[in-house]
Parts: sequence; structure tokens; C-alpha cells
Amino acid sequence: MIVRGWHFAFEADEDAAVGTLYYPGDDQRFTEARLTGRVPPIQTPDPWPVVVMMPGINVTPDGYRWLAYRLVADGICVVTYTAVGSLGPAGRGITPGIDMTALLPDTIGTRPSSTVLEPLLNRLNGAGHDDSPVTGLLDLGSVVLGGHSAGGTVALHNSDPAWVPGLKAVFTYGAHTMTAATLGHGESAVVAAPAEVPVMLLAGTADGVIAASSDRYRSTTHDAVHDPIRRTFDEGIARDHGDSWLVELTDAGHFAICWPLDTTSGRTFLEVDPVNADPAVRALLGDLIAAFVATSLGRTATTTLEHLVEHRLVNHWRRR
Repeated sequence: MIVRGWHFAFEADEDAAVGTLYYPGDDQRFTEARLTGRVPPIQTPDPWPVVVMMPGINVTPDGYRWLAYRLVADGICVVTYTAVGSLGPAGRGITPGIDMTALLPDTIGTRPSSTVLEPLLNRLNGAGHDDSPVTGLLDLGSVVLGGHSAGGTVALHNSDPAWVPGLKAVFTYGAHTMTAATLGHGESAVVAAPAEVPVMLLAGTADGVIAASSDRYRSTTHDAVHDPIRRTFDEGIARDHGDSWLVELTDAGHFAICWPLDTTSGRTFLEVDPVNADPAVRALLGDLIAAFVATSLGRTATTTLEHLVEHRLVNHWRRR
């Protein structure tokens, strides 16, 4: 088996977008791919579940490729994407695709806030196209949303299977549902995610981006502890089936989930040395995500979450 990527374009609410689907290629069929580079997929009796990885603001999708490799090895396809759209006062750039009007007090929770998920999943389903090397091999009834930073927030806000058909679980890193004060929910307000599926919130104890963003959510004179991820788990996730997790990793920064890390964009400058993040942290993140995805899909995980949360790099964890 060899990991291969299929690159495609799609339109996300009039924003240009490019996606990459990572799939298990057949390393015995290189001859027929010699001139095109298009390696056919391996043949398996069952279609592959799909993980959609939603990016942080101005975070390039290459940083999540390592995770795609990790999950494809478990028989799961992974799609990453870049959509270029409005970032509000910051102009335009890479966005996970957010309809901010769907997050206002009068509309939040009534409709999807993602501008990407529907067109992306339709594209994967072959709507209007026949160019995919994995046509008929994807199980779009088994979809997991993953997200980093703002992408994780979008994943949480769209965690209702009524909005994402086939949704089985959501995992995030460095993400929460505390809303910016400008949206009108009040100071430091954590809003509920419509989570009808298992959720895993992953975080690092040295997250410089979240620490530097506190004044986005409250008055700069406010002296309460700014801990939006724990508050999201406590106040924003109502699901209580024993399958949702909060896991905090010791000394992990906001970009621990990205490798290699593009320091030319985004807010990487808010952390001391984001490029040289401990590779053991990334390896643990991969194991935690792989175990959570497998369990949520009804598969047997290589290592259980119960075992992984006892790792020396886990600072704190909870399960509900």
C-alpha cells in the first residue's frame, strides 16, 4: 500500500477552493501509472470512511498531511482543503469556510455555519464529475470531521448529522466554541455545539495563540482565567454517553498538530518555537485521533483511548 493524493477543485459559497483526497494506492500497479502518476487504489471488500480535516485560519493544508498518512494506514481516507475567502477585518486568506451570520444570537444552532462541507462532500460523491480515482470506494455514510483552531470551531458548530449526512464523530485541536464579543453573545460566552455524535477536544498547555486571543472574547481588564477549551467541554458539549473526551497535552503549542509548519502565514509568531515542537507530542496526537476515529466508527483501535490517556505527555483528561 502507498498513500496517494487526488487533487480537485470545488466552489465553496463562491470562494475558490482546492481539495486533496488521500487514499491507499496499490503499489503493485505502478506500471499502469508510469506516464500519468495516477496510482489506482487498492481493492478492498468495504468502502473507506472519510475524515475531513478543516484548517485553521491561514494554515496551509500540507501541515496536516502527516495525519492523513497516519489514518490512511488504518484504511481511512482523509481530505484536506484550502478555501480562500473573507477573514473579516484581516482581509482575505485561507479559511475553513464560515458563514458568520449563522453564528449570530438569533440564528446560531438553526442552520449550518460551514460554507465548505456540503459542496466538498458533494464533490467527493461525484456530483457532476467522473474524474475521481476512488469513485464508488468512499463510505460517505461514515464521515468524521476533524479541525484545527478555527477549523475545529467550525467542525464543532456543525456537529449535527442532520447538517452533515453520515457524520459519526468530531475531533478538534486548539478549538472551542467561545464566541467573539462582536457576535453579540456577551462577554466570554461559550455557546453549545449541536453535538449529536462523539466529540474529542484536544489541547496543549502551551497554546500561545489561544492565550493571546483572550481580548477577542472579553474586556482586556477582565482577570478571570481564560480557558475556553475546558469551558467548551463543560458548558458547550451536552452529550453524556461516555464517548466524548477532553485531552490536554503537556507543553504542546497551538501548532503541534502541524508538520511541517509554514511560518510565513497565520499567527505562528505568537509561540516561542513552533517549528521544533516535540515529535512525541505529534505522535501521541496521531495515536489519540486514530483511536478515537476507529472507536467512533465501530472499529477496533490498535491502542485504546483508555491506555493512551495514561501517557506521560497527557497533562489532564476527562471523559463524558
